[in-house]
Order: sequence, then C-alpha cells, then structure tokens
Amino acid sequence: MVIQCKRHAPTSAIASRELRDLLGARVHFGADPAVFVTTTRFSRPSEEFALRHGILAVHRDHLGVWNGGASLMSLADLNGAGQGDTRHRTRWKQAYSE
Repeated sequence: MVIQCKRHAPTSAIASRELRDLLGARVHFGADPAVFVTTTRFSRPSEEFALRHGILAVHRDHLGVWNGGASLMSLADLNGAGQGDTRHRTRWKQAYSE
C-alpha cells in the first residue's frame, strides 16, 4: 500500500500531477492499493484520473467519515462520488477561507 497525504489551503484543489506522482510510486513499489488523502478537494481532472487508475481519493469530506470510524476500504464505494453539496462547500469556505 502507498499513501500520500497533503494539507493544502482550504481554497486550493489537488492537481492531476500530484496523483501522477502517486501512480508512479505505486508502480515503482508494486503496491496495491494507492491512497491519496487531502484536507482540501480534488480538481475534476484529478478526480477522474484517480478513478481511471484505481487510486482511492480521500478528500476533506471523506476524511471526516474515515476519522469518524469508517474503514478505509468502505470509502472505496464513495470514490469519485463528488465533493459534497454546494451548500456544504459554501459554509466550509466561509468558515475556513482567509
């Protein structure tokens, strides 16, 4: 298993290039699964890249579910299911944006 964790500003998004780096590490080490965990969100292209290459993309909303006791593998069913509803994102930006 390979896991990459990133803590970014609340207003930023994870770009595809960061997931490409993780994919390279997975191939290099022969690992399965590959998990990318972030305190922010994934860009649409990076989310699609994760799905296409079997990377579990754990964004800020899923991180809360995982922290609440859900197993990591149970999050696989949520992979690529979006990044929360618009109202949630708006409240989150108001609370944490500078």
